[in-house]
Amino acid sequence: MNNRKSRNSLTGKKQWYLLAYDIRQAKRLSRTHYFVKKKGVGLQRSVYLVKANKEGLAEIIAGIRERVHDKVDDVRLYPIHKPGSLWAAGKQSDKINILYAPAPVKGLHRSSKGVLTTIRKLFMRKKSK
Repeated sequence: MNNRKSRNSLTGKKQWYLLAYDIRQAKRLSRTHYFVKKKGVGLQRSVYLVKANKEGLAEIIAGIRERVHDKVDDVRLYPIHKPGSLWAAGKQSDKINILYAPAPVKGLHRSSKGVLTTIRKLFMRKKSK
């Protein structure tokens, strides 16, 4: 029981993060993009929504550090406490607003069930491939 408790405190509950990067060199950009797209859901070209516990987050950070140059590239990670409260406007706002809708909204697609359901479906497709 003591081992189980200490293991849970290391891994913890998963939390949402917004990961964004600006990589200056094409090779580093390509390597970082390939790594990050397996870890999260792409929102824009270099912006991802990632769900990870402390251990998973440490793995993501280590993987990114291996691929970027600290003095030239910029990588940011922001915790998102309520992903359903995210708001978007502009070119892809319909797609993003449907993704984050907490429940089906009148006038939007009936299949919209919120961010968690949509992202679970995306990750389930990736695992089954």
